Amino acid sequence: VFLNCRITGDAPEHSFYLGRPWRPYARTVFIHCFLDKLIKPEGWHNWNKPEAEQTAFYAEFENDGPGAETGKRVGWARQLTAEEAAGYTVEHILRGWKPAVE
Repeated sequence: VFLNCRITGDAPEHSFYLGRPWRPYARTVFIHCFLDKLIKPEGWHNWNKPEAEQTAFYAEFENDGPGAETGKRVGWARQLTAEEAAGYTVEHILRGWKPAVE
């Protein structure tokens, strides 16, 4: 889960995907992130594994920036609802684990 982050760099425009499934049931979510122009318009890639489109969970919610346009995203990725996105809190993701942060 990428929450309130910035994905930037000096790579050429449309150079990178948000994710590719290395294994079945891959899960990646971007919420309230700034996505720079280096993100490919389709956002996600199945890594030439059509079956991954059935098992991977790739989603976004209220991202902004030139790479956040969702009009050309792959059809098997999701746009979360506000209710779904609300479940992606640090507490929920870490299941109560509270690492010491300095």
